[in-house]
Amino acid sequence: MNVGDIVKALHVANDLDKGRRNVGFIVKVDQFELTKKRRYWVKLFGGWNLGPVPFLATQLEVVSESR
Repeated sequence: MNVGDIVKALHVANDLDKGRRNVGFIVKVDQFELTKKRRYWVKLFGGWNLGPVPFLATQLEVVSESR
């Protein structure tokens, strides 16, 4: 997964209403210092007043890769 990829946030799907979607794009990738795991900062589409939000690779599914 890289910056610009469109991804689906798997655990966000439970509570979607008011036009919100669990799909967004990766805007930044860094490493969490405590666990040394990669974090993927995702800006979610539609209805979210927060973001970008950090996710781990296990929480995301790639919908479309950027080139």
